[in-house]
Amino acid sequence: SQIKDNIIWTICSGITIWSAFEILLWWSMANGYAQVITFASNPIWFGAIFFLIPIWESFYFYWMHRGLHTNLMYRFHALHHRNVNVGPWSGLSMHPVEHLIFLGSVVVHFVVAAHPVHILFHLQYYALTAATTHTGFEGMVVKDKNRVKLGTFHHQMHHRYFECNYGSLELPWDKWFGSFHDGTVESDTKIRERRKKFTNGAK
Repeated sequence: SQIKDNIIWTICSGITIWSAFEILLWWSMANGYAQVITFASNPIWFGAIFFLIPIWESFYFYWMHRGLHTNLMYRFHALHHRNVNVGPWSGLSMHPVEHLIFLGSVVVHFVVAAHPVHILFHLQYYALTAATTHTGFEGMVVKDKNRVKLGTFHHQMHHRYFECNYGSLELPWDKWFGSFHDGTVESDTKIRERRKKFTNGAK
C-alpha cells in the first residue's frame, strides 16, 4: 500500500528528524550557540524574516533537489520517487538521509539570527508545502476561481519525467535553469532529450 508506506516514512523518519532539528535550534538559541532576535529588539528584521524564509526555501530546495538527482545521491531519493501517482502523504515520504538534507535548510539560522517562532514557521512552511504540492489538486477553487495555488501539476510533472521541475513556484528557478516542463509537446520533447542524456551518463 503506497499510503501506508508513505505514512510510515513520514512519521517514523520525517517527523523524528523534523523534531530533532527544532530541538537542536531551540537548544542552541537557549545556550548561546545561535543568535536570537526579538520583535522588541528589531521589529523590521523580525517581520522581514517571515518573507525571506520562503525565498530561501525556494532557492535551497531547487539546488538540493537537483543534487539528489545526481548518481551519488539518487539512491536515497529513489524512495520518494516510488510515488508516481502522488498523494498528500507522498510529500514527506523520504529516506532518512534525504530528510536530513531536506529539513537541514533550517540550519541557516545558525548564521542568520532568528527567534524560536521563526524556526516553527520555517519548518512548518517547508514541510507542509511538501504535502500540499503532492495533493493531486492544482488549487482550491472558491467562487469559480483558483484562490490557493498548490502547484501540484508542476510537481506531478517532476514525478512523471524526473529530470524537470525540481523547484517550487515561489521563484521560477526551473525556467531560469532550463528544467521547466509545463505539459506541452515542446516541453515534453525537451525533457525527453534531458532524460536521454541523464540515462546515458548514469552508469
